Amino acid sequence: MHTARADTTKANDNISPRHRKLLASPEVQRKATVAQLYFLDYYFQHLGYISARKERRAKFDEDTEVRGLTHSEHQREWKSYCGRERVVLRRRRAKLRVEQFHIITQVGQGGYGEVYLARKQETGEVCALKRMKKKTLQKMDEIRHVLVERDILTATRTPWLVRLLYAFQDNLYVYLAMEYVPGGDFRTFLNNTGIMHEKYSLFYATEMFVAVNELHKLGYIHRDLKPENFLLDGIGHVKLTDFGLATGALNPQRIESLRIKLDKAKDNKIVQRSTMERRSLFKTMQRQNPQWADSIVGSPDYMAPEVLRGKPYTYAVDYWSLGCILFELLAGFPPFTGQSPEETWTNLQKWPEVLNRPVYDGDDAEYNMSDEAWSLITKLITHAEVRYKSLDDLKTHSWVEGVHWEELREYEAPYVPELYADTDTRYFDDFSSEDDMAKYQEVRDKQKNVDEVEEVDKPTGRGVWVGFTFGKSGPNAKALGAMGAPDENGALATIF
Repeated sequence: MHTARADTTKANDNISPRHRKLLASPEVQRKATVAQLYFLDYYFQHLGYISARKERRAKFDEDTEVRGLTHSEHQREWKSYCGRERVVLRRRRAKLRVEQFHIITQVGQGGYGEVYLARKQETGEVCALKRMKKKTLQKMDEIRHVLVERDILTATRTPWLVRLLYAFQDNLYVYLAMEYVPGGDFRTFLNNTGIMHEKYSLFYATEMFVAVNELHKLGYIHRDLKPENFLLDGIGHVKLTDFGLATGALNPQRIESLRIKLDKAKDNKIVQRSTMERRSLFKTMQRQNPQWADSIVGSPDYMAPEVLRGKPYTYAVDYWSLGCILFELLAGFPPFTGQSPEETWTNLQKWPEVLNRPVYDGDDAEYNMSDEAWSLITKLITHAEVRYKSLDDLKTHSWVEGVHWEELREYEAPYVPELYADTDTRYFDDFSSEDDMAKYQEVRDKQKNVDEVEEVDKPTGRGVWVGFTFGKSGPNAKALGAMGAPDENGALATIF
């Protein structure tokens, strides 16, 4: 053991500073991880196939022996068995294609692609199929973000993050087939519920904290958390999704755009509004102006100041966002949203003056948050150097005292979606409805602008999408057993 360590140390000492720097670069590390995942997945799948084939052969031999077949009868059944095995083998060799999915309906729309509810015809699996155009991703410098999202989806082994079922590509598009989470996103849920009782807010907030912590354990920072990023599964529990920005750097143009908007607001005066006025204003915007209040493209309402300013940041930026979401759960409106984008930017620029404890009176006094809840919010929405930056930090706070963190998903959720089939889409927008589509005008405008952007001159290298294709999320139990490897709770679980 000591000799091996000494040899490794000696080998590392022989690496030049230039190569050491290269090895430490995020891109090389990503490719190394992808290579590891590819080979592990490749061999697990093959060993799983061998194990399953041995089981099928054993069942065939046992069945034919019990039935006492004659030689000719046995030969006929053996020929039929071999034919079935050839079909299985051909299916394994076939490349995954979008034609193998039956598209049921559209359930999502983004600036660079669409999301469809689909069923894989061969297996019957229902999934959310995300389709993105390669050329669009290239000219908008978004390839890296898609690769990161694919890597995170592949790596996850937790019920708190949306799972990847398949990733594949053709000449024009890349596809991510993810588990379908039928309860809809938390933005829609919040729009329907308004202010949430504190005990229910505790349930959802703690699940969000744990979901984000699972992402942090993989070494990623989300940086753009908002209610739309959290989904409710079929039994009402939370899952985190949309990891496209969880990587080392935002697009420089976007950083500059955010910083310019923030700087423009530094001389603006704060508009003083009462709690009731802010709540009423937010509800009115949701009802009358879905393009702003329910924007799909996104707004800076939940982004930490250091991200908006393009400054260095840590995991703490996600806890700022979680603090903003918790504020909205308890108050009925986000802490910095204004009547216009300009007012929102002013509130973010001068957030220490704007952040105030909501005060309700009269019949609405029941909406006032507890001292403990407000205390936690001020630990989350605060300066980076003193802000909570880990789940361990948060667990020390009195508001979450008594929470059984390891058993959260065992509790019954306050609200369980009513679902009549595995393809039920009632909690998603209806893409045939003009009212539902009003909020997507911003998305359509963005897509139009993207289409008008000139193509990037340099061709996309074939190696850009290497490692993207993914057969099935991770190893199956039989393959693990065949390798004599630990199960999902063992050492290999952290690799994926």
